[in-house]
Amino acid sequence: MTNGFFLFVHLGGVIVWIGGMFFAAVCLHPSLGVLAGKERAALMAGTLGRFLGYVIAAIVLIWVSGIVLMMRAGGTSLPVGWHLMIGIGMLMTLIFAYLYLRLFLPARRAIGAGEMAPVPGLMGRIRTLVIINLVLGIAAVAAVTILG
Repeated sequence: MTNGFFLFVHLGGVIVWIGGMFFAAVCLHPSLGVLAGKERAALMAGTLGRFLGYVIAAIVLIWVSGIVLMMRAGGTSLPVGWHLMIGIGMLMTLIFAYLYLRLFLPARRAIGAGEMAPVPGLMGRIRTLVIINLVLGIAAVAAVTILG
């Protein structure tokens, strides 16, 4: 397979992840104000559940294609922008893992059990981490495109 194929896979994963975060934080969240408690939480959990599943797949594709591209580029003599992108990508992946395992899954369980008290706090923390990861994702794209 060509480098072009792996770059396509890599960028596809990035588009899904960053685009989804932009949609969730900038478009979906502000529109949820018309819904009350349980309805709002159910919609958010359902939407996030679908999106985060795609993000898991995107992360796998991003890392696999990125490692292939890095190895084909020589591995040790990468441009500074690539190093920044890799470091930012590692941080984003760790933030995502925390968001999913420690915030989203407990929120989904609480909603399923009808225990709504912890849900707004968990969802608020998820939103904060999504915004942080969105900014980091844009910074990673800027680093690799501007610095090489």
